[in-house]
Amino acid sequence: MVSCTKNYLAKNARPGKHNGGLTGRYLARYIKSVVTILFPLTIVVMTPIHFAHSEQISFNKTPLENDVQLSYKWRDHANEKHQFSFTLPLEQVKNRHHKRFVPEQVTRYQQIAMLKERNKIDAKDARIEIKRIGESLQLSVRSRSEEQVKKYQKQLLQAKDDAFEQYLKDHYYTQFSNYLGQEGIKPDHLRYIKENQTLLKPFAEAMYAEASESPDMRAFLNLLLGWLQSIPYDDLESRVSSNGAGFSPPFTLLSNNQGDCDSKSVLMASVIRALFPDIELVMLYLPNHALLGIAMSPQKDEASMLINGEEYLLMEPTGPALFSLNEVAPSSQRFLDTRMYSYEVIP
Repeated sequence: MVSCTKNYLAKNARPGKHNGGLTGRYLARYIKSVVTILFPLTIVVMTPIHFAHSEQISFNKTPLENDVQLSYKWRDHANEKHQFSFTLPLEQVKNRHHKRFVPEQVTRYQQIAMLKERNKIDAKDARIEIKRIGESLQLSVRSRSEEQVKKYQKQLLQAKDDAFEQYLKDHYYTQFSNYLGQEGIKPDHLRYIKENQTLLKPFAEAMYAEASESPDMRAFLNLLLGWLQSIPYDDLESRVSSNGAGFSPPFTLLSNNQGDCDSKSVLMASVIRALFPDIELVMLYLPNHALLGIAMSPQKDEASMLINGEEYLLMEPTGPALFSLNEVAPSSQRFLDTRMYSYEVIP
């Protein structure tokens, strides 16, 4: 079974208002609707399905003068042993940590931006008050005419929105919609993939050479999948929150030797993109899970997934269950069959 318990969407939040700012513990800027679904009591008897599990035999991290050497030993689905070592720049490992989303910091960003914008407005033209109440900001504008009130309100609220966007950019977050259209935030996976391609290229080249004596894309992807699936799954308690604390960027995942479904998918996409900058990749977001798709022609009798007219083969890097290229967990397949997913095309 493959599962990755995460929820990047705002929960139990009222629709966001400009004068309300952030509500509750979770970000809720534009929650369009709240849907309650009641399920009838159902008793289901299930026969367990057993899959081969990956095994990481050993992991060693050796500090060098300016680098860190990472060494892995693992078994694949055929019970064959593999070993692989590579070095990473120590400075990159130290500086590539993801920052937790903190609502109080967002409010502070917005408050400072609005105060700066207020200082640009002549006090003779309008009386402006900006109050912070918990995680919310309250704006009051008084002027001689309604037209001026609307003008300054718009100006200040724009500054507030711009500050929100700046916070997301500074902390590597982005806005996100799931398959139901519910909106929230998540780590900016596409940005992490883009920024790590160059740094991971030597590793990608070494892994590609290890996979086969002759160029073989499928052998490379299967070796990469087996290696990632053997890395321990990170199921820390913070996975169920929407503050992004559980996400591990590629260098953090490698250094800590653990990662969740999103983290492993981002690392795998970064490695593939480092070698193949033009191949089409997508990241698919299922309920509490994520996986990748790569635009490759299916072999005879091999199924593929059609997205925007392009054929994709799927990849499950999470583990510990071992799935080769274009094999997915039954739970993932059910979500895909019922269209319970959203996706991002990886540029």
